Amino acid sequence: MRSKGRIQVSEPGTVVLRMAPRPENLALARLALAGVGTVAGAGESDIADLKLAVTEACTNAILHAYSDGASGQLVVRYRVAAAGVDIEVEDDGAGFDPSDPIAEESERDGQGMGLMIIRTLTDSIEIESDDSGSRISFSKRL
Repeated sequence: MRSKGRIQVSEPGTVVLRMAPRPENLALARLALAGVGTVAGAGESDIADLKLAVTEACTNAILHAYSDGASGQLVVRYRVAAAGVDIEVEDDGAGFDPSDPIAEESERDGQGMGLMIIRTLTDSIEIESDDSGSRISFSKRL
């Protein structure tokens, strides 16, 4: 997968979580975000929006990238930016076609609102996906 625009671990204000793609790890992603949001000066409402967005992105990876039972790693990167918070959720599971409208509508398993929710709650979103995994990057300006 390309690394265009990727948050670099060496950047100041960056936190990286590497975890197994399991539902019980969603709490870790949300807790880390609460800390990063506080450092960034985000209000409770902005932190709540970002918690929902990161939960949706991680849940999509858990449900769809690893739906065939494959093991892998879920990586969540947070960066405190000059005017907000940047987040990336990356998996090494099955990719998808981000230009396919099915990816953003009620589709597989009667779900599929995750990307639409992320778009609504954040100021920008970028999606990259291929057969080596997917990366969803989004930002919230404060």
